[in-house]
Amino acid sequence: MNLTLNIIEHELQTFGRIVRADDGRSQFSGFRLYVGDEASESVSSDNTAAEQEASILYLCGSRADVTLACKAGLAAAYVNPDDSRPAEGALLSVLEGGSLLAVLNALLDLDAKFERWTRAMDAIRFEGGSLQDLLDVSSPFLCNNVVMVDAALKLLAYSKDVPCDDQVTVELINHGYHTEENISKFKLHKRFEPWSSQDGFVINDTFEICKYVTVVRSFKTRSSFSLIIVMMCNVVEPQAWLLDIYEVFASYVEYFAKRDYPEDKPSGDAADTFLKDLFANGLDEPSVVEERCKLVGIPFEAHFCVFYLKPEEESVPASRLLSDVSRLVAPAKTVLVDGAVAILCFNCRNGDCAYHCAQDLCPLGARSLSSRLDEMLARYGIMCGRSSMFSKLSGAGVAFAQAKEALNMLLSGRARSIPRGRRRWRQIMPFDDCAIEYLTAALPQSAKELVGAAYASSIIEALAAYDEQFNTDNYWFLNEYLLHERRTSEVAEALHMHRNNVKYRIDRIESRFGVDTSDPDLRFALLLGFRIREAALGA
Repeated sequence: MNLTLNIIEHELQTFGRIVRADDGRSQFSGFRLYVGDEASESVSSDNTAAEQEASILYLCGSRADVTLACKAGLAAAYVNPDDSRPAEGALLSVLEGGSLLAVLNALLDLDAKFERWTRAMDAIRFEGGSLQDLLDVSSPFLCNNVVMVDAALKLLAYSKDVPCDDQVTVELINHGYHTEENISKFKLHKRFEPWSSQDGFVINDTFEICKYVTVVRSFKTRSSFSLIIVMMCNVVEPQAWLLDIYEVFASYVEYFAKRDYPEDKPSGDAADTFLKDLFANGLDEPSVVEERCKLVGIPFEAHFCVFYLKPEEESVPASRLLSDVSRLVAPAKTVLVDGAVAILCFNCRNGDCAYHCAQDLCPLGARSLSSRLDEMLARYGIMCGRSSMFSKLSGAGVAFAQAKEALNMLLSGRARSIPRGRRRWRQIMPFDDCAIEYLTAALPQSAKELVGAAYASSIIEALAAYDEQFNTDNYWFLNEYLLHERRTSEVAEALHMHRNNVKYRIDRIESRFGVDTSDPDLRFALLLGFRIREAALGA
């Protein structure tokens, strides 16, 4: 790591009186004692060596050495505990203090300490570490309390070992996000505009919101900020050396900002972060979810459902699919989660939607999202899972798991026992339609045997055995009869039979197998038994 003259000057404050004369060469990669003409000759004879040596700060113990080093184009520092006047040409003069060797040792220790720090940050960046990991190893260098938030003002990382008594920062750490009251303060004092428009540090010393000077560094996608670092100077004032260290830290944070907030989604950063928290990070506290909804324009209560689709590697790229789906389903929200596209749908605003997207046309007369999405996915050859409907956004995590499992059921073949006639969509598997299959697959074998021994199951097995022996279709007929809720005309139409034949067939089945289809409890048990048996056969 290159150390700036600001950092070097600060480190040497305890070694004497510092006089600085900066000539523009403000960063150095190493420190050496000046050994006279030999060093000068080696530099002048090798252009490559000259470039390398230009980044070295040479410590000189005499004015003559400073003069020689400067003539050779080297950066020189003058160290003399017995002198009170700075040397001409020296970038830095350390006077009336420590010895030449003591200063050199201090600078070598400083260089080693910063080198260890940058190596630790490199390891975090390349080995999948987090922003909190980055801040943890940087806290001793930054000295002050630091917090990092995203565009939705959700807390991403904070200094855990630096005390904090600022109310706004304490509330942020306690809640995990800036409260609506604090956001109102930011708006009132016009803090968002400089964060999203200014480059470099934004230093605020008005004490209007925070009781300390704050130094903000924001990262942007196009013109909107995506990640914000706030250093509250509650321990050390924002001096030049500290800002140089802060800039080094920020250069590593920038990697995370570019990785997690790409340029192609500048307007969706806040919503994306929120949705990822809902789906993958276990955010389900109603009061927290409701407050964050206000920041991203998503209602807390509505007719919600979640879709989950994950393309195969050889099919359409996830980023392309996300773009196409986003345009198709708007104003529903979309986000990439671990290479899959997740959709939070709240398009339906009609109270008549008791069962979402059950038809091609919604009660408002438009094509339903499921209908449009099913058509597009058929072109791509991609399958999709859909959750049950839910009314409060704090339930999004469970819905996400339902949609993901519905897709897994479909892709694994565990849902193949569901008759095609019961499937409303070609490419979409609703969790409601495969819940029993999911439950059956999750049951241990001992539980399946117990359920199989129930009365309704014994009737169903008897039907299946009879059909096998006599080549009849009683099993299939009774299932269809119950699915159509014993409506004789509907059963006749579905099975292409005369309604009198329906009555004759069901009377024969009830008499032969001891079934009373007028008993609602038995009907429910039989329907459940059919589903469980088909699921078990299809597993």
